[in-house]
Amino acid sequence: MDDATAVGAVLVSTQLRRFRDLCEVEGPIEPRFEGATKHVLLADDRAFLFPRNHTIVGQLERECDVYAAIDHPFVPRLLGRWDEPAISPYPFFAVTRLRGTVPGDLSPERLRMLAGQLGTALAACHDVGPETVPRSLWANAWSEPPSAPPTATDCYTPLRELGGTERLTESVAAFVGPAGERTLREALEVVDTMEPVLAHGDLYEDHLLLDESGTLTGILDWGFGGVVSPLVDFTCSQWDSATWAAEGSYGELRHHLWTTYAQHRSVPLPSWEQVHLALTAFDIVALAPETESHYYWQQSPEWRAARRTAARECLQALLA
Repeated sequence: MDDATAVGAVLVSTQLRRFRDLCEVEGPIEPRFEGATKHVLLADDRAFLFPRNHTIVGQLERECDVYAAIDHPFVPRLLGRWDEPAISPYPFFAVTRLRGTVPGDLSPERLRMLAGQLGTALAACHDVGPETVPRSLWANAWSEPPSAPPTATDCYTPLRELGGTERLTESVAAFVGPAGERTLREALEVVDTMEPVLAHGDLYEDHLLLDESGTLTGILDWGFGGVVSPLVDFTCSQWDSATWAAEGSYGELRHHLWTTYAQHRSVPLPSWEQVHLALTAFDIVALAPETESHYYWQQSPEWRAARRTAARECLQALLA
């Protein structure tokens, strides 16, 4: 099916004519149907986002609120919003078009390079002041936003989602010993009190764009963005198994992400060692068969078990 025919799946001929006139779109339009929440029509310099159905409108509004708040070359910029029933039964949006393709299989060298570039970009995005973004973003996508920007003690964090410092420490206490338990508890307490940021919330390969040289050019799909703990963008739980396989050792992806991130953030942050301890304990609990959460839901039981074993061995070595 050619592009002109495929566009008809989003806009029939009369709608398409109105769309071109209203949005001043000339030339070819490239359709993209891969996204779970929206259809995308690509013009030369803009991407037009159409929700797939009425249940997605709120999430797409949220995504575009993020695009209006962040000014970074790797993040689409909101250009317009339209409510035009003669074109679409739902609101649709225009954002800047970013060039690139989704990463394929990554070698260890390319993984390190991508992690460093992504960590640097996240640092700039996370420096957006929570008080400057709309109230709709003052919580994650599943929670009612508070009346004031959240603080470190009341924002969403992955660690608290799994029960917080007490549960995470108790879950590993049997194999780290009393001294290791104290060290881990201290790290968890420090990491879980980082000031909230405007985070992506659903970061993995399919939401990244690279150019032909492997350089990062875009961070897309901010529909789950919100003012939450920065740790949300470092669990890496949605990354593909093939990417994890490019790690030389457990934690390497996060290591490169965090160290470049911390170098470029404008505020003091926990050390990599503290973050490593916290996220390793997080993995042990998140990957447990009895844990019911959205973390790692796409991975097979066999992969989860192997990853959990690697996390346990790593934590024991860290706390030896």
